[in-house]
This record gives sequence, structure tokens and C-alpha cells, in this order.
Amino acid sequence: AISLVGMQSYEEISPESGFPEAFKANGIEWASQLTAFGEVFTLPVVVLISVIIQPRLQCALANDGLLPPMFGELDATGNPRKGAMFAGVLMVCFATFVPFSYLDDFVSAGILIAFTVTNCSLIIMRRESPESDPKLLPKLLVWFNLFSFVTCLTLSHGTQSPVGWAFASLAGCVSIFIATNISRKCPPASTFGHATGKASQIYGSKKYFSTPLVPYVPCLGMFANYFLISQLSFFGIGLLFMYTLFAVLMYFVYGAHNSVGRIEGWEDEQYAMVEEHDNRSPLTGSDAVIT
Repeated sequence: AISLVGMQSYEEISPESGFPEAFKANGIEWASQLTAFGEVFTLPVVVLISVIIQPRLQCALANDGLLPPMFGELDATGNPRKGAMFAGVLMVCFATFVPFSYLDDFVSAGILIAFTVTNCSLIIMRRESPESDPKLLPKLLVWFNLFSFVTCLTLSHGTQSPVGWAFASLAGCVSIFIATNISRKCPPASTFGHATGKASQIYGSKKYFSTPLVPYVPCLGMFANYFLISQLSFFGIGLLFMYTLFAVLMYFVYGAHNSVGRIEGWEDEQYAMVEEHDNRSPLTGSDAVIT
């Protein structure tokens, strides 16, 4: 990004081919051709990686009962053939009929939402509701996400008037107040994940990284994600809401009733991978747990 804005003003950067056009504008034709070749060469690699990963992700979700069993079936070679066919056809349809400008915003927003969910999950695993109000933490997180998104959306699209600035400032103050309440009223969990009923003893002499200043750091991460999402077009944000609504409906209609956790419980030994480390030798760098 620094190199690109060093060659061109951010208002002149090509949204389709940034570096080739920037080099061309500065008269460096050989670099323009080289970076254009690099873009064309790496795009199929990215597509291939996506095609490989998506069926495996579907397989893992099916094994947990969140998707129909078809997606978890493996052929004689150990590959999820049906899942790969489904993902491939779906990707071809999207690539054929949906303009890239919409897909670009949609994919970017989806990744940011995934990061936001990760931040929320970290707070849930590291903090717990007080005994006097067992639902306090989830409620505060819902309100924080709502006010953060409203604040960022107003900052991006509604600050043309003093009223917009005042509304954004008010919503931002409420977001800060909620994050402070999470810190004050929701004490640290005695063990990682204690509030979820699936606590894991990963502390002691084991090697792990612990995120500092929870919940402030995860809350700041969520706010930053929402600020980036709010920069997208309203159409892209609308697509994101439609996809999120579909995913939530899919979960409550199918996943919530068929999940392994609901039917068999989480006590099965295949879900106790973290606890197994307690009986082994100290964790190596690759086994370090991030909390």
C-alpha cells in the first residue's frame, strides 16, 4: 500500500489493476508488464486453493452436524468428491453471473465478519457473566456490535451535517460504555471457556499466548472491522446482511437440531484434543494455544 500510494494519488489508483497501471503512469513499462503477469499467474493459484479448502470446510461442518451428511462423505481416495462438485458448481455460477465489483465487496465483508466473530468468541471464552445475571455477557456483546456498526456506518455515510456527527459521537460513546461494562461487570473466567460449559485447562506450565487487555483489544478489533465494512457500498452491505441472514437461518433450521454437541454432547473424546495435551510432553511452538 505504501509503494502504491507513493507512485500514484489514492484517487487515481486503478481498482482492477493497481500496480501495473501505477507503473505505467510513471513510465516504467517493464515493471507494469511484470506485475500484470504476476497478477494473472497468481489468480489461478488463489482459485485453486479456494477450491481445495471449501470442500474440506464443508466436510468439517458436516461431521459436526451443521451441514447435511452428503458434504462429509469421502470417496475411495479420501476426498470429499460430492462437496467438491457442489463447491465448484457454486463458484462457477457466482463467477459467471455476479459482477466482480459486487463479489469483491461481498468477500471482503465476509472475511471481516469472520474476524468479528473470532473477537466475540475470544471475549466469551475469556469472560463470563456474573451469577446474578447469567445472560449479561451475550447481551452486552450484542449491543456493542450493534452500536459499533451504527457508529461506523454514520461516520462513513452520515457526517455531512452536524446532526450526523452528533449521532456518531453519541453511538460511539455508548459503544465505549458497553465495552467498559463488559470489563467491569463480567469477571475473567476461571478457566478458558468456562462460561460455555466446555472449559479447557490450558494454563499452568504449558506454552500459550494470552491476548492482553481483554475485552478492550477484541472490542477495538470488532470496531475496526465494522469501520472497514462501512466503507463498502450499500449494495455490498445489503448482500452481506442477506448472506448472514441465510447462514443464521440455516443454523437454526438445520444445524442447531442436528449438531453433534446437541445430540451426542461435547464429552466425546474426539472433542477433547486440548485436554489431551495435559498428559503429554510440553507443547512445542506449533502446538501453542492462542487465547
